[in-house]
Amino acid sequence: MNKTKNIILLVSFALLFGLAFFVYKLYNNQNKTIQPIKNISFEHSDDDYVDTFAFSDGLPTPDSVIMYNPDEFGMGPVEKKIYNIDINQDGIKDKITKTFIETGNAHSYYEYTTEIKKDNKYINITPDNLKTTNGESCDLQQIQFVFKPQFKIKVIYRELGDFWNQPTVAKQVDFTLSDNKWIKTNEKKLKSVCDVKELF
Repeated sequence: MNKTKNIILLVSFALLFGLAFFVYKLYNNQNKTIQPIKNISFEHSDDDYVDTFAFSDGLPTPDSVIMYNPDEFGMGPVEKKIYNIDINQDGIKDKITKTFIETGNAHSYYEYTTEIKKDNKYINITPDNLKTTNGESCDLQQIQFVFKPQFKIKVIYRELGDFWNQPTVAKQVDFTLSDNKWIKTNEKKLKSVCDVKELF
């Protein structure tokens, strides 16, 4: 009888030891797999880092940011950045608004508005189609604000080919302010590209 009890106790200890060892190995392996390779932050302001090879639209850190939830299809505005900038050099802060809009697929766009402040009211003077055309692999239209030596908006765009990634000849148009209105200047053809960001 005692011999049977001893065998049962030994088997029970062996099973408990085996189970404890299994749980320890499982826990240890889980800890190894969830360790990040590198700390990466996806939330940042425009001034958090400087990458000389990255495209920039030229705008500084925004004065305010408004976040939105897209609809159930993943479409709609996601983020609105507001910049209080003196556009027309009259000593009064005007407003540039940059809105990021999701389309529910691999394409998205930024829409810009420019408003002059006059008599305590904002007057929208935005040129037509002042928005980007972003794709997963290349962009068809991009916009850059240039502050020196003269404030201007640079737009580089290309037509869609037979498919999205097919390079086509890009064009550039600049907008400069005259009497609080944007005037097209410096229209020219550039080279054939897939991603127009290469041409800034």
